[in-house]
Amino acid sequence: MTLEIDWISKVVSIKFTHPEGGFSQWPGLMVQTVGVEEAVFRTRGIPPSFTHWWHLARSSDDALWGLVIAAPDVHGDWQTCPLVLKKFVREV
Repeated sequence: MTLEIDWISKVVSIKFTHPEGGFSQWPGLMVQTVGVEEAVFRTRGIPPSFTHWWHLARSSDDALWGLVIAAPDVHGDWQTCPLVLKKFVREV
């Protein structure tokens, strides 16, 4: 998974190398940022039943720690997934 965040313009994109279910890229709708330390956004452009909320915070080693929360399923259960993302800087 690759997460690209433009902290200034609040644009988010998530890309999957080996997608399941046919989605390889999800644009995100930024809801809130706290400088470049914390971001909350939701995925968009996918069916409502696949809506996910993402809450990410930068750690001291510049990694992003986060929690992905999926909208409740038909039983009312919320699915969550903790994650850690390491920063990768692409040379131009």
